Amino acid sequence: MEQLSEIVGKNLASLRKAKGLTQQELAKEINYSDKSISKWELGYSIPSVDVLKDFADFYGVTVDYLIKPQKEEELVATATKEKPWVNINHGLILAMSMAFVILVAISVFISEYYSPFSQKPGDPSDRTWAWAIFIWMIPVCLLIAAFEVRRFWHNKLAFVILISAFIWTVLLSFIIQFTYFNKPSENIWYILAVGVPLQIIIILWANLRLRPKNK
Repeated sequence: MEQLSEIVGKNLASLRKAKGLTQQELAKEINYSDKSISKWELGYSIPSVDVLKDFADFYGVTVDYLIKPQKEEELVATATKEKPWVNINHGLILAMSMAFVILVAISVFISEYYSPFSQKPGDPSDRTWAWAIFIWMIPVCLLIAAFEVRRFWHNKLAFVILISAFIWTVLLSFIIQFTYFNKPSENIWYILAVGVPLQIIIILWANLRLRPKNK
């Protein structure tokens, strides 16, 4: 018969892996060292009751759930099932972050495009450059979305996709800025070459992070 420490360790390890977290990432989430988490998951010792309560709160289960043998399928289902109100709150934070960036962009555009006190030297009537604000708004939104998706939903694949989109939209924003909004315009399409090594680095990094680690 399995010892209590082994049962708790297996439950903790399965819940963490099902949630897609490394021991280091979990340590940051619950403010314990990754060495302690490793020791508990390997069954070398049993966490104290207050620590078990922290784990139970984080995974949305009871302490009793953690100290009893559980099927792997049940643990996976538990770890991946979030409370509806948590998902709603996270979605609202993401939506409000995007709305904040958009409102800032609109405010800056209005103040620069329509204000008689914001005239660009040279040609006071030419304020088309102010439209570039909406171009730069896109990569900013993607960057915020990437980190919030990573923070709230721990979705590494979505994070990689959003970061990749962020890099390419930043490069495209530079191209559009210098081609259509700068006087005289410049052709800098060659800057897209910078995105190739960056994309390769992201793919390699993602491959390392997404690959299961042998314990």
